[in-house]
Amino acid sequence: MADRGDFDGRDLPHISIDSWREPTTYKYPSQAQVRKPLREDYAAHAASLLGQLAAALPAIPAARDDIRLDIPGLGRGALVALETMPPTSDRAQAVRVPPALEFPGQGVVQLQTRRNPDRTEGAILFVPDASRGFLRGRIQSYGADAGNQRRPDLEKFEVIEQIRASAAESLFPEATDFAAPPRWWELWVRRPDAVADAVANRARARELDVHPQRLIFPDTIIVLVHASAARARELIAETLGAVAEVRPATATIRPFLERGDRGVGQGEFVDELLERIVPPTAAAPIVAVLDTGVSAGHPLIEPGLAGAYAYDAAWGADDHHPQGGHGTGMVGLVLYGDLESPLSDQRPVDLTHAAVSMKLLPPPGFDRHAPAHYGLVTQGAVAMVEIAHGATCGTYCLAATTDEFSPAGPSSWSGALDQIAGGASPGDEGDPPKRASERPKRLLLVATGNSVEGMAEQVLAPQPIEDPAQSWNALTIGGYTAKETVVPQDHPLQPLVAANSLSPFSLQSDMLPRDLTPIKPEVLFEAGNMLMDRSGFCAWNPSVSLLTTGAEVQTEPLTPFWATSAATAMAGNFVGRLEAALPGLWPETYRALTVQSADWPAPLRSLFIGRGEHWTTKPGLGGKAAKQELVRRVGYGVPDLERAVRSARNDLTLIAQAEIQPFAVSPTAGPPVYNEMHFYSLPWPRDALEALENEIVLLKVTLSYFMEPNLTGRAATRPDTYRSFGLRFMMKRPGENGAQFRARINAAQAAEGEKPEAEASHWLLGPKAMAAGSLHCDLWRGRAIELARHDQIAIVPRSGWWKTHVGQRRMEDKARYTLAISISARGHNVDLYTEVEARVAAHAAAISVGAGTGAS
Repeated sequence: MADRGDFDGRDLPHISIDSWREPTTYKYPSQAQVRKPLREDYAAHAASLLGQLAAALPAIPAARDDIRLDIPGLGRGALVALETMPPTSDRAQAVRVPPALEFPGQGVVQLQTRRNPDRTEGAILFVPDASRGFLRGRIQSYGADAGNQRRPDLEKFEVIEQIRASAAESLFPEATDFAAPPRWWELWVRRPDAVADAVANRARARELDVHPQRLIFPDTIIVLVHASAARARELIAETLGAVAEVRPATATIRPFLERGDRGVGQGEFVDELLERIVPPTAAAPIVAVLDTGVSAGHPLIEPGLAGAYAYDAAWGADDHHPQGGHGTGMVGLVLYGDLESPLSDQRPVDLTHAAVSMKLLPPPGFDRHAPAHYGLVTQGAVAMVEIAHGATCGTYCLAATTDEFSPAGPSSWSGALDQIAGGASPGDEGDPPKRASERPKRLLLVATGNSVEGMAEQVLAPQPIEDPAQSWNALTIGGYTAKETVVPQDHPLQPLVAANSLSPFSLQSDMLPRDLTPIKPEVLFEAGNMLMDRSGFCAWNPSVSLLTTGAEVQTEPLTPFWATSAATAMAGNFVGRLEAALPGLWPETYRALTVQSADWPAPLRSLFIGRGEHWTTKPGLGGKAAKQELVRRVGYGVPDLERAVRSARNDLTLIAQAEIQPFAVSPTAGPPVYNEMHFYSLPWPRDALEALENEIVLLKVTLSYFMEPNLTGRAATRPDTYRSFGLRFMMKRPGENGAQFRARINAAQAAEGEKPEAEASHWLLGPKAMAAGSLHCDLWRGRAIELARHDQIAIVPRSGWWKTHVGQRRMEDKARYTLAISISARGHNVDLYTEVEARVAAHAAAISVGAGTGAS
């Protein structure tokens, strides 16, 4: 069970109506080592160490002046530097800092050690304020007359020659320039996970960007933070004891692309990584890539490849794309993510999911598909994959797009994707026909399309998404970038956009009709940056690209990869890992959790967040329409896998998966009528929220479902004729009781929509943003005491062709949806989770008692 004082640790299952899981905690191994005595006068040595320790430890600041974060399990403390005695001779081995010089029970631990040129060693020791007396006592015991007994702590102190003061900068490389501009830093944070969460949360509180991905080792979690060295130093000073070491993050994948005399051969990098790969299990999730084929014999592809196929057998399944391939790079990113990370460390690489390649695009010498036929080809390709595997593959990646059709309305290609996702492709109906909720569903990850190289003003100008990215049921993937090259200002090439900004490759939907088209893209993944020369011309560059597997296995097994193709493959990696962590959920749920976990990097978040409880009121961004335009450019942010998988005590997620029958036959022989509305009296943390009073908290709601498309000439201007049904969520307002809430919903149903709120709304987008699409997400930001009364939500149907097309005889069909609700009080020491958990348990017990009474 998680420590009740740990509010930020993501070690708790999301809460659903029927089940939740119990977490486990990691236990540190411990090991002691005894050394041969070397000192002649232990009393004098102990006295020297005590004097040095007293000089090294700073005065404990008054509580009002203390900037240090009190991290549960660590406490506040100081750093001291240790140096060992020199070797006794030139031939003697280096004198190591004893691994035993730690007192974990008191929080006294070594953060890092280093070897000096004279074969001595140094270490940075963290000493909690509360353990200073304990450490002094152990040194005193070490120096006392032991008589005939073994001298205590001999193995800890005898080789220590010096103790001196230390500070946060000692955790950085010696040559660090603290006046340098911002860059990415690796913070080597001590386990358990809660410590890393505390550091990351403090960084975010200081308006620093924290990369959503982490590298996890048995004792260390590497957290990537974007900051100047000076600001990173300030962060370390506030979290002393949590971070063991700070290193510059690898700024470019270029070293891995060098070959021959220019550096270590790519083959050697591949061979070394291959030794650390743990293949996926037979039951692992599968992510299918619809692209240009794959070099199946690539040593990094082979362990995770579950199949390679081609839409036309005459094409062959190999990757025909020139200049390093394309499908091979997509598959590599799906399996591993950006290879820069695993190639930069020595950790085992566990493949949590497998990949399948389906060659969707023909090689040279074969006729390319006319754009009007892409829908059929895509459906056929999906069917071939599933026939070969004998089951539905839950997730597909598609990076191909075309600009030959306007994204302002559905196309045959986007409509075909909606059918694939919604279980409406040929063969999905079944024999005898299944109801819609029972047909196979699929999660499609589709790229926005790309801005191409050119002059900066052209590249950065808003450009619309490309077909089929307007697909309602697909999760459309845009790009952001954390890639930057740290170069002098007079260098001829400079990054086009700052780190943590929208990638220059990414396209948007802000210029499309807001009342007719879905918000696209929904989420962003790493797509790389561009470099700009002095003339203003911009283009991709390996230094600001991702690293993946190349099709030229013998000559160039590693290759740079960029743009929204890379982002879409990274999304496939994310969903594969998510499904492996939370198996058995619906594709609609994985889509919901991906969006629910997303947040904007600081430069983008600053466009939304204003002062106090309100969203921004900057000129041009004050209204909800302007904010929706902004969301149509940057989506809901960058997904965070940990947040998608787990809740924290101050940041929890509620999940519901349900079937619903939206419509029914009229009892008066008239047209079909609305049928079900689902109400949830939520297990709300009312007491905890009221205790926070006027502190600002965040509520996020995501509703995800797959509709069946009806492609007609009216579809571009009538969303209700394109969709089989629609769903919306509505929340109880603070001043309403349950009866008033239901009455308002009934009135809204009669009017086919909700009237704008008369009171000030804390929602970012509001109900008008839900006109189209099958994923609806909105964020509420305001005072905790107000959110405490938003304790009911309803899922209500909206009209679609199931209701209006009586001849189709689908008015009694059933659909399904996923609802995700998150309450976030990140940065506050408040336990929202326990109160919700208790309410859910009490509700379950009451249901059990009622069932037992009824059975008797």
